[in-house]
Amino acid sequence: MNLDFQQVLTQAVGFLILLGLLKLFFWKPVISLLDQRKEKIAAEFKHIEDAKAELATLKAEYETRLASIEEIARQKIKEAVEEGKRITDELKSKAEEQARQIIESGRENIRQELLKTKQELKSHIVDLALRATESIILEKLTADHDKKLVEDFLDKIDRA
Repeated sequence: MNLDFQQVLTQAVGFLILLGLLKLFFWKPVISLLDQRKEKIAAEFKHIEDAKAELATLKAEYETRLASIEEIARQKIKEAVEEGKRITDELKSKAEEQARQIIESGRENIRQELLKTKQELKSHIVDLALRATESIILEKLTADHDKKLVEDFLDKIDRA
């Protein structure tokens, strides 16, 4: 192996010059570009984290709203059921009152008809008694004949 010291030294000096030039002209722009890329990636991650946090907040808010809406719906249903019960009870009491009034009216009608029938019956009995008395007075009074008249009178009363 033949090593030429001058050649090695020239290559080393060239390498150091190349390294200096790269550092002078390219190192700062490459580092700056890498830093910008790093900042952009960090900003994107922060944006993603912010979006996740906002999404979690919105989800919690929507769940709260949904629970509130469900509670309101349950309350409305409960109120509607209570209103239905109240209306049912009101209608039931009105129907009972109307039935009571109809029954009372029927009873009063029956009382009136009964009084009217009694009055007519009294009138009819008085007429029959007057006729019987008239016929007794007009006819000859005998025991057989009086018995027959009373039986006829009783037959007329039975028929009436």
